Order: sequence, then C-alpha cells, then structure tokens
Amino acid sequence: MYVKHLQEYLDKFTQGPGGTRGNAVSNAKIYVMSEKGYLEEIRRIEVHESTDPNDISIKVVLKPQREELLIMPPGYVKDY
Repeated sequence: MYVKHLQEYLDKFTQGPGGTRGNAVSNAKIYVMSEKGYLEEIRRIEVHESTDPNDISIKVVLKPQREELLIMPPGYVKDY
C-alpha cells in the first residue's frame, strides 16, 4: 500500500458536507494488528529515505507500542 492510497481511503471518511474537513475519524487512534491478533497502538511514525543517490525510494514506517491492548476475535485475525 502506498501513502496516497491510505490518504484516498481516509478522505472518504473525513469529507464533510460542502467539502469541509473533519469528523470522528480525524481523531481516531491508529492500531496495528500483531500476529497473535492483538491490537497495538502506533507510538511513532518514521520516514526512511535511501542514502544511495541512485535510489529515490522513501518508506513510511509505523512503529507499534508493543502493548497487547485488545485481542481480536479469530475471524478477524485472517489477512484478507
């Protein structure tokens, strides 16, 4: 997934009437699901750039808190 795809997807939920911005999704917390099915809150977002001048790649890295906050029901653990 690219950042632009995430922006486009979330934009559907943050569009208000008349093109205004902001609603409950704008203030929602972001979680990552672990392999065990726990939700872990994102504690940090980093942007990594390549040090190779011939490589223009950029990565956005979401780093979880590593606290097992919620366990997801077994049907939700499957990667779609």
